[in-house]
Amino acid sequence: MVTFRLASAMVIAAGAISCSLSRFAYTPCTTNKQCRDSFGWGYVCNEDRLCADVEPITRCAETYPADLLQRKQDYANGVIIGLQFDQTAFEAEMNAAELAVQQVMRQEGLAGRPFGLVKCTNESNSFLDSLTQDDANEMVSEYLADQVGVVAIVGPATSDRVDSAFLAVEPYGTLMMSPTATSPSLTEIDGARSTYDDPGLLWRTAPPDDLQGRVLAEYAISEGLNRIAAVYEEGPYGTALAVVFRAAYEGSGTVVDLLPYTAGSSASLADQVDSAASANVDAVLFISAEKDDVADFLQAAVDSSGFRGKRILMADGARDTSIFEAVDGLTSAFLEQIQGTAPSPAKTQVYENFADEYRSKYPNFDPDQTPYTAYAYDAAWLVIYGAAWAHYNEVSMTGLGVARGLRQLSKPGGVAIDIGPTQWNALWARFREGEQVNVRGASGELDYDPETGETSAPIEVWGVRFGGDGYQFIEIDRFNP
Repeated sequence: MVTFRLASAMVIAAGAISCSLSRFAYTPCTTNKQCRDSFGWGYVCNEDRLCADVEPITRCAETYPADLLQRKQDYANGVIIGLQFDQTAFEAEMNAAELAVQQVMRQEGLAGRPFGLVKCTNESNSFLDSLTQDDANEMVSEYLADQVGVVAIVGPATSDRVDSAFLAVEPYGTLMMSPTATSPSLTEIDGARSTYDDPGLLWRTAPPDDLQGRVLAEYAISEGLNRIAAVYEEGPYGTALAVVFRAAYEGSGTVVDLLPYTAGSSASLADQVDSAASANVDAVLFISAEKDDVADFLQAAVDSSGFRGKRILMADGARDTSIFEAVDGLTSAFLEQIQGTAPSPAKTQVYENFADEYRSKYPNFDPDQTPYTAYAYDAAWLVIYGAAWAHYNEVSMTGLGVARGLRQLSKPGGVAIDIGPTQWNALWARFREGEQVNVRGASGELDYDPETGETSAPIEVWGVRFGGDGYQFIEIDRFNP
């Protein structure tokens, strides 16, 4: 990646020229918002208190179109969306979200109004900088919200990073749409109740883990697993899912031993894995959204005699073929010990249309590689739909206006709209008339509760097998909400 930097003199000169051409000529600025209000997205208040072009940063060097930041004048009235993930771990989901923006631009945007995408990674990478992943997560979120001035951010991935990223961007009125964060603790982070006036700025296409936790418990009971050791990462995702599981599982003759560990700490994880290996239990449940932690757990389980004969239960964070590819010594017998749960996109025609173009565009990725590829595609399209509502029904394009648009997408009995480019014109034509619709996504129906602002989805019980084309997930059972 390349870092682009303007010389200080050029920045100051550009800022002075820009300000002199506006009705705010030579008016000193004190915030980036003042510059965006004057000139649009992509302008900041520089150190000399003059408006200037935003400087690209290494973590956000990729855009769509590729010259978006260099040709801001051509996208001055554009709807600019941020994309924020750990690009190394969640590239499949980032591809899916970008595909949606590419598709809407092939349809000439929104009645001639263009869309653009600024892609950022929050990974810990010494080639980029010395930031920890948590610090990078907050930094790129604030960069997108306060410097680029995006109307919405798709991402990040895990529940704890969504929590901290949302708190970082909330003061700027930026909408956040996560396709993968499932912690129930996020439901009330932007208010317990969603209304048109106050719809909330944190949305997600993935359902909260209330249902997944119950499905995990019911499946374990049905399999006669009466004592379980639950190893889980402490935080909004792991702790919340473990609590839901325990409440649904424990009863007469069933008990769970809770073994929390510190996410990202190999020593803490190793201690609890050792405890689970030596425990007198029928199964070990492992819950983590950190892919490296999941791989480390599986590797330890493969190498430990303490896991022989024990069932291994896992959650949605483990349903990723790249995790299993990182583990040595997996045998068919060991794989048969593993079952997990995850939200499960229905294989409808909407999904097949998405999957066909995804495979064509990204031949090295499979849309079924993770359970959240389709959810990421839907997340980007829903932001686009919300922007269409704001374009026709709000005074200006803001995160609040986009959120109000999201409340127009789940009207029972409304005109059915399939997510994707085919019915894009039909969607914005309805919104132009102030009408609601009922969308069907690649991940499913996306029926948002009008009070909580949350959606629901079927939960799959999955297994994993190794075939000629690598690791593949199989559906063992399916539970509908």
